[in-house]
Amino acid sequence: MELLGVARSLIDDLREKIIVGELVPGQKINEIQLASALGISRSPLREALRVLENEHLIGSIPRKGSFVTGVSLDDLKEAYQIREMIECYAIDLLKEKQIVELPRVVSSTDKTSMLREPSESDSPKVKLAYITGMADYHNALIKSTGNSRLFQSYQTIHSSINRYIFLNAFREGSLQHKAEEHYQILECVQQKKYDQAKAVMRNHIRFSAEQLRIKMETRF
Repeated sequence: MELLGVARSLIDDLREKIIVGELVPGQKINEIQLASALGISRSPLREALRVLENEHLIGSIPRKGSFVTGVSLDDLKEAYQIREMIECYAIDLLKEKQIVELPRVVSSTDKTSMLREPSESDSPKVKLAYITGMADYHNALIKSTGNSRLFQSYQTIHSSINRYIFLNAFREGSLQHKAEEHYQILECVQQKKYDQAKAVMRNHIRFSAEQLRIKMETRF
């Protein structure tokens, strides 16, 4: 259990460093140096790297080691295509199971409505807290389907999406996040207007992807 605890803490720490850009794309992860600096064995570190590789934040090259993955317009597009597929299918599952009671989603929606959108000058911690707060809504919606495998699949792209948002959302003016659409999707599900909920969700995701694409094009 101790090994799992150390690995979990390390996963969270490395994930945050990658998302906020403290560990930059292409940077090599020196296992010996990192394990020594943290005062841990290489076993929990390797466990952490395996998890982050599954989240596409870390890539490994045989005989060369582990590296922080790069970012690209193609990868952004693929991540958002998968996101759209999973989140729209989640609404299909809610329809199939006739689920209309979504207490987790209600709670998350209320919390996100109170979040203050950060400015470019805010600290990485503040920006990341906002991004993960907004993402909690989508996590809660998928969890509400009761399909644990679907939620696990979503987690493999969740961190990458947060990374793209962090790297681009607050640069040269923030992204317009249509938080009111969270309420609209929730209300549609509660009223059993599942197809309408899915249409709003699809537009919600595509709008975000397009904004990020434009930001990235001006960056490269």
